Amino acid sequence: MMKKLTQLVVTMEECGELTRACSKVLRHGTEDPKYLNNLVEEMGDVMAMIRIIQKTYDIDGGILENRVQKRLTKMRNPDYT
Repeated sequence: MMKKLTQLVVTMEECGELTRACSKVLRHGTEDPKYLNNLVEEMGDVMAMIRIIQKTYDIDGGILENRVQKRLTKMRNPDYT
C-alpha cells in the first residue's frame, strides 16, 4: 500500500491529468472519441485516488457523500457561475 505522502502526490498528479483532459475536450470537442475516452480514463483515476485517500484518512463515506450532495445542489442553481 502506498504511503500517505505518496498517495497525496499521486492524487495531485491525477487531478492535473484530469485538468488537462478537460482542456482538450474544450479545445477539440468529442468528435474524435480519443478526447472523451481520455476524459473518462482520467476521471476514473481521480475517483480511484479519492477512494484510496478516503480509506487512508478514515474519512466517513456519509460525510463525504453529504459534501458531494451540497456541491451538486449548489451547481443546480441557475445563478451558479
